[in-house]
Amino acid sequence: MSESKDKNSLPLSRVRTIMKSSPDVAAISQEALYLTGKATELFIQNLAMISLETNESKNSVDYKDLAEVVNSEDVLQFLQDIIPRKIKYSEYLAIKQKEEDES
Repeated sequence: MSESKDKNSLPLSRVRTIMKSSPDVAAISQEALYLTGKATELFIQNLAMISLETNESKNSVDYKDLAEVVNSEDVLQFLQDIIPRKIKYSEYLAIKQKEEDES
């Protein structure tokens, strides 16, 4: 399957919907839509490549790999609420208990 350099992998209709969900956005030009879609695509590729380089298997990227990169890189801090590290419920309870003990 050959892919043109001008073609976005992300559906631009979805990108437009996300952009329009902001109350600050009144109108979206085709150029802005295309560039936002392409920039998002490149960002996702870069995040996946970093995650692939830092994981142990080197042949796949799991949620845990993405979460580790997001939570270890300061520039990706804005994604920490979206891709948090997973913890077991028992670990969560221990953290909450420790917080209560300290206060």
